[in-house]
Amino acid sequence: MKKIITIAASLLFLGCNNPSNNKTASAAADSASAATSTESATSGATASEISVTLTGGANAGIYHVMSKDPTCSEGLTGDNSFGNQYSETGKADNELSSLQLIIDDKDAAKKGTDKFSIQVGFGKLFQGKSYEINTRGANSGTTQKGSGKATLTESGSTKKVVIEGKTADGVGISATITCNKVVTPNGVQ
Repeated sequence: MKKIITIAASLLFLGCNNPSNNKTASAAADSASAATSTESATSGATASEISVTLTGGANAGIYHVMSKDPTCSEGLTGDNSFGNQYSETGKADNELSSLQLIIDDKDAAKKGTDKFSIQVGFGKLFQGKSYEINTRGANSGTTQKGSGKATLTESGSTKKVVIEGKTADGVGISATITCNKVVTPNGVQ
Protein backbone atom coordinates (compact mmCIF):
# COMPACT_ATOMS: atom_id res chain seq x y z
CA MET A 1 0.00 0.00 0.00
CA LYS A 2 2.87 2.41 0.83
CA LYS A 3 4.34 1.86 -2.63
CA ILE A 4 1.01 2.75 -4.28
CA ILE A 5 0.70 5.90 -2.15
CA THR A 6 4.32 6.84 -2.94
CA ILE A 7 3.77 6.41 -6.67
CA ALA A 8 0.50 8.38 -6.54
CA ALA A 9 2.17 11.20 -4.61
CA SER A 10 5.03 11.23 -7.10
CA LEU A 11 2.66 11.50 -10.05
CA LEU A 12 0.66 14.24 -8.31
CA PHE A 13 3.73 16.36 -7.72
CA LEU A 14 5.26 15.61 -11.13
CA GLY A 15 2.60 17.74 -12.76
CA CYS A 16 2.74 20.47 -10.11
CA ASN A 17 6.37 21.60 -10.07
CA ASN A 18 7.27 24.96 -11.55
CA PRO A 19 10.84 25.74 -10.49
CA SER A 20 12.25 29.12 -11.33
CA ASN A 21 15.98 28.48 -11.00
CA ASN A 22 18.43 25.60 -11.54
CA LYS A 23 22.12 26.52 -11.31
CA THR A 24 25.13 24.25 -11.38
CA ALA A 25 28.72 24.28 -10.16
CA SER A 26 30.91 26.72 -8.31
CA ALA A 27 30.76 30.15 -9.99
CA ALA A 28 26.99 30.00 -10.41
CA ALA A 29 26.53 29.00 -6.77
CA ASP A 30 27.49 32.42 -5.39
CA SER A 31 25.15 34.33 -7.69
CA ALA A 32 22.39 31.78 -7.11
CA SER A 33 22.74 32.23 -3.36
CA ALA A 34 22.43 36.00 -3.60
CA ALA A 35 19.51 35.85 -6.05
CA THR A 36 17.75 33.19 -4.00
CA SER A 37 18.01 35.14 -0.77
CA THR A 38 16.58 38.22 -2.44
CA GLU A 39 13.76 36.39 -4.20
CA SER A 40 12.78 34.38 -1.13
CA ALA A 41 12.75 37.42 1.11
CA THR A 42 10.87 39.70 -1.25
CA SER A 43 8.48 37.54 -3.26
CA GLY A 44 6.97 35.27 -0.63
CA ALA A 45 5.86 33.12 -3.57
CA THR A 46 8.45 30.37 -3.17
CA ALA A 47 6.75 27.25 -1.80
CA SER A 48 9.92 25.11 -1.78
CA GLU A 49 13.63 25.79 -2.06
CA ILE A 50 16.08 22.94 -2.67
CA SER A 51 19.87 23.06 -2.45
CA VAL A 52 21.99 20.00 -3.24
CA THR A 53 25.75 19.55 -3.11
CA LEU A 54 27.22 16.37 -4.58
CA THR A 55 30.78 15.42 -3.70
CA GLY A 56 32.16 12.93 -6.20
CA GLY A 57 30.45 11.25 -9.12
CA ALA A 58 29.74 12.54 -12.62
CA ASN A 59 27.49 15.35 -11.33
CA ALA A 60 29.69 16.72 -8.54
CA GLY A 61 28.75 20.32 -7.85
CA ILE A 62 26.20 22.64 -6.26
CA TYR A 63 22.59 22.79 -7.47
CA HIS A 64 19.73 25.04 -6.46
CA VAL A 65 16.06 25.15 -7.46
CA MET A 66 13.05 27.08 -6.26
CA SER A 67 9.45 26.09 -6.85
CA LYS A 68 6.32 28.19 -6.63
CA ASP A 69 4.37 24.94 -6.22
CA PRO A 70 4.79 22.90 -3.03
CA THR A 71 7.11 19.89 -3.29
CA CYS A 72 7.01 18.93 0.41
CA SER A 73 4.42 16.68 2.02
CA GLU A 74 3.30 15.35 5.38
CA GLY A 75 1.29 12.20 5.87
CA LEU A 76 1.11 11.15 2.20
CA THR A 77 3.33 8.06 2.52
CA GLY A 78 2.26 7.13 6.07
CA ASP A 79 0.60 8.72 9.10
CA ASN A 80 3.74 10.35 10.53
CA SER A 81 5.72 10.69 7.29
CA PHE A 82 7.46 13.64 5.70
CA GLY A 83 8.55 13.80 2.08
CA ASN A 84 9.58 15.83 -0.91
CA GLN A 85 8.80 15.26 -4.57
CA TYR A 86 10.48 17.61 -7.00
CA SER A 87 10.61 16.56 -10.67
CA GLU A 88 11.02 18.60 -13.81
CA THR A 89 11.16 17.48 -17.43
CA GLY A 90 13.37 18.90 -20.16
CA LYS A 91 16.60 19.10 -18.15
CA ALA A 92 20.06 18.55 -19.61
CA ASP A 93 22.28 15.73 -18.29
CA ASN A 94 24.13 18.18 -16.02
CA GLU A 95 20.98 19.75 -14.51
CA LEU A 96 19.12 18.69 -11.38
CA SER A 97 15.77 17.30 -12.50
CA SER A 98 14.52 15.37 -9.49
CA LEU A 99 14.73 15.01 -5.71
CA GLN A 100 12.59 12.49 -3.87
CA LEU A 101 12.68 12.14 -0.10
CA ILE A 102 10.78 9.86 2.25
CA ILE A 103 11.08 10.02 6.02
CA ASP A 104 8.72 7.49 7.62
CA ASP A 105 8.90 9.04 11.13
CA LYS A 106 8.98 12.83 11.10
CA ASP A 107 9.08 12.96 14.92
CA ALA A 108 12.31 10.92 14.91
CA ALA A 109 13.69 13.26 12.23
CA LYS A 110 13.25 16.22 14.59
CA LYS A 111 16.08 14.68 16.64
CA GLY A 112 17.92 13.45 13.54
CA THR A 113 17.23 10.04 12.04
CA ASP A 114 19.26 7.58 10.02
CA LYS A 115 16.03 6.06 8.60
CA PHE A 116 15.15 7.81 5.33
CA SER A 117 15.53 7.56 1.57
CA ILE A 118 16.65 10.24 -0.85
CA GLN A 119 17.14 10.04 -4.59
CA VAL A 120 18.68 12.90 -6.56
CA GLY A 121 18.33 12.75 -10.36
CA PHE A 122 19.88 14.59 -13.29
CA GLY A 123 18.79 14.97 -16.90
CA LYS A 124 15.90 13.03 -18.36
CA LEU A 125 13.46 11.75 -15.72
CA PHE A 126 13.70 8.01 -15.03
CA GLN A 127 16.59 7.69 -17.52
CA GLY A 128 19.23 10.19 -16.35
CA LYS A 129 21.94 9.68 -13.74
CA SER A 130 20.72 9.33 -10.16
CA TYR A 131 22.24 9.07 -6.69
CA GLU A 132 20.48 7.30 -3.85
CA ILE A 133 20.67 6.76 -0.13
CA ASN A 134 18.10 4.40 1.37
CA THR A 135 18.34 3.53 5.04
CA ARG A 136 14.62 3.03 5.73
CA GLY A 137 15.04 -0.59 6.78
CA ALA A 138 13.45 -3.94 6.08
CA ASN A 139 9.93 -2.80 6.96
CA SER A 140 9.89 -0.45 3.96
CA GLY A 141 10.33 -3.31 1.48
CA THR A 142 13.47 -1.70 0.05
CA THR A 143 17.17 -2.53 0.04
CA GLN A 144 19.63 -0.57 2.20
CA LYS A 145 21.94 1.67 0.14
CA GLY A 146 24.43 4.09 1.65
CA SER A 147 24.25 5.88 4.99
CA GLY A 148 23.40 9.26 6.42
CA LYS A 149 21.21 11.40 8.62
CA ALA A 150 18.07 13.48 8.01
CA THR A 151 17.07 16.26 10.39
CA LEU A 152 13.74 18.13 10.29
CA THR A 153 13.32 21.53 11.95
CA GLU A 154 10.25 23.75 12.16
CA SER A 155 10.03 27.49 12.57
CA GLY A 156 6.48 28.78 12.42
CA SER A 157 4.92 27.38 9.25
CA THR A 158 8.32 26.77 7.60
CA LYS A 159 9.84 23.30 7.72
CA LYS A 160 13.44 22.54 6.79
CA VAL A 161 15.07 19.16 6.16
CA VAL A 162 18.83 18.78 6.11
CA ILE A 163 20.29 15.53 4.73
CA GLU A 164 23.94 14.56 5.01
CA GLY A 165 25.13 11.20 3.74
CA LYS A 166 26.94 9.02 1.25
CA THR A 167 25.70 6.66 -1.42
CA ALA A 168 26.85 3.04 -1.39
CA ASP A 169 29.57 3.94 -3.93
CA GLY A 170 30.84 6.92 -1.88
CA VAL A 171 29.20 9.96 -3.51
CA GLY A 172 28.44 12.56 -0.84
CA ILE A 173 24.95 14.07 -0.79
CA SER A 174 24.29 17.21 1.20
CA ALA A 175 20.77 18.55 0.69
CA THR A 176 18.65 21.24 2.30
CA ILE A 177 14.95 21.47 1.52
CA THR A 178 13.07 24.51 2.83
CA CYS A 179 9.31 24.11 2.75
CA ASN A 180 7.16 27.23 3.02
CA LYS A 181 4.08 25.26 1.98
CA VAL A 182 3.39 21.57 2.67
CA VAL A 183 0.86 19.24 1.04
CA THR A 184 -1.11 17.13 3.52
CA PRO A 185 -3.99 14.67 3.04
CA ASN A 186 -6.26 17.63 3.91
CA GLY A 187 -4.79 20.12 1.44
CA VAL A 188 -1.91 22.60 1.36
CA GLN A 189 -0.71 24.27 4.55
